[in-house]
Amino acid sequence: MPIARLIALAVVAGFTVALTSACADRNDGVYRVETLVAGGPLRAPNGITFGPDGRLYVGSVAAQSIYRVDVATGAVDVVVPAPAGEADDIAFAPNGTMVWTALLAGEIRAQRRNGSVYTVAADKALINPLYFTTDGRLFAAQKGFDRLYEFQFGKGSSQTEPRLVASKMGDINSFEITADDKLYAPLSNIGTVARIDIETGTVTPIAENLGKVIAVNLDSRGQIWAVDLELGHLWRIDPDSGDAQIVATTEPPSDNLAIAADDAVYVSRTAASAIVRVDPASGEQSVVVPGNFSLVGGLALMTHRRREVLVVADSYGYRIVDTGTGAVTTTFKLTDVGFPYASSDVAVNDGFLALTDMITRPRVFLVDRSNYQTVATWTKIEAPAGVVLRDNGDPIVADFATGRIIGLSRTDRDLRDIVADGLAGPVGLGWAGPDALFVTEHTAGTLLRINLEDGSRTVISNTVSEPEGLTVLADGRVAVVEVGRRRVVAIDPTTGVSEVLAVELPVGTRVARAPESIYVPSGIAEGADGSLYLTSDQDNSVLKILTE
Repeated sequence: MPIARLIALAVVAGFTVALTSACADRNDGVYRVETLVAGGPLRAPNGITFGPDGRLYVGSVAAQSIYRVDVATGAVDVVVPAPAGEADDIAFAPNGTMVWTALLAGEIRAQRRNGSVYTVAADKALINPLYFTTDGRLFAAQKGFDRLYEFQFGKGSSQTEPRLVASKMGDINSFEITADDKLYAPLSNIGTVARIDIETGTVTPIAENLGKVIAVNLDSRGQIWAVDLELGHLWRIDPDSGDAQIVATTEPPSDNLAIAADDAVYVSRTAASAIVRVDPASGEQSVVVPGNFSLVGGLALMTHRRREVLVVADSYGYRIVDTGTGAVTTTFKLTDVGFPYASSDVAVNDGFLALTDMITRPRVFLVDRSNYQTVATWTKIEAPAGVVLRDNGDPIVADFATGRIIGLSRTDRDLRDIVADGLAGPVGLGWAGPDALFVTEHTAGTLLRINLEDGSRTVISNTVSEPEGLTVLADGRVAVVEVGRRRVVAIDPTTGVSEVLAVELPVGTRVARAPESIYVPSGIAEGADGSLYLTSDQDNSVLKILTE
């Protein structure tokens, strides 16, 4: 929304750089940083399994990492970092080799004893669940394609075409194979847990009408446990009778489960980056690894139900955060698996939310605030990062990949009005008056003012390191998240003089599939009381910066 109270800036055609002496940092005020919404050590956990060491191994497609969790203490460390650690599911061979499926890369990968990673199989799009028999045979399935294969694995194996075991089963997902070679699997599309013969591919239903069951595991007594993605139901199923009971209901969406040696059940919650433990007897739940978001991006301030709130962009779907209590809520079903509200940045005006998605599937959404329904979607933008909204609801978007600022139209969805071109990695956008924008150039390290009428631009500062999100403060200065120095600075748009507001911030984590060298944009916004709110892409927290 245009900021009427900004200090007027002279329109200078071309590039004008403020004097170096005027750009010196000031730090006159005293600021403190508090946590409004706590983060956590995981990012978007998917498949989980216990390793030979008794630790819980956690894969993440979004973070391209494999984590290891001590379930007794909640301590987390990274065992396979990005990008090699991209893992949707993890299994251990009988000899202890860790193997996983890189869903987006279409590969099965394994880790040698020296820690190096190699490819077991390639060119298998959406390869997802996998498991070993006790004698070392490897089975894996393609989610969506609904195909179960046996792959060659181990010493002397060659990169031969895998054997197709079965297909069109009902969309198989995370499964387990018992010591007597019985494969138990969830068939998500038909709400069924079934037994599949690994030699013939014959499918035998065991229990039906279970909802969107997404993962199966067996306990020490041979009982089947299954978790429902959409409702969070944790089912215990007798493999002989098919009798199914709901033992607990975890907060959905639930992605996977694993059973410990003591039969405690652990469930991964991707949208919250959390792991919970469920007591198999009582159904009582406890948090092992806490979290609230999947992968946070930008944020914006608005009023919701007569309260000041933040709209926080997230790769699994935007959230609403109460600035007073830190409570996190949604206006839609997160169980829609990130669609259609997966987002990297957000802008708000009186009538609409505009959301950009630069990672999941590049596009821009327009959401009607009266009912929180999507009213427009734009594609054909390579990497939409920052966004602002005109008063009429038309978005203006920064395309990081092409270096363009693009105006979109609600009435003509094909229109791409090039407001500015040739920018070096534009990320953050903010209104600099009714006909001008502030823009951060991540690659060039600049804060610009761009005139929307003639495209002329003014360099306000050329000494900001990897700038991302920005917001215009009540006093007319521009607060910028300076990721390269992990700090927030406030820059006077008339002089270029900057003041450091906060340092050593948890920002600047590389993100899978984001264009080099951008991160998910860390956002910043100013509350009615002058507090600043900041998103952290390192630990998925929302921070509050206050003046003493």
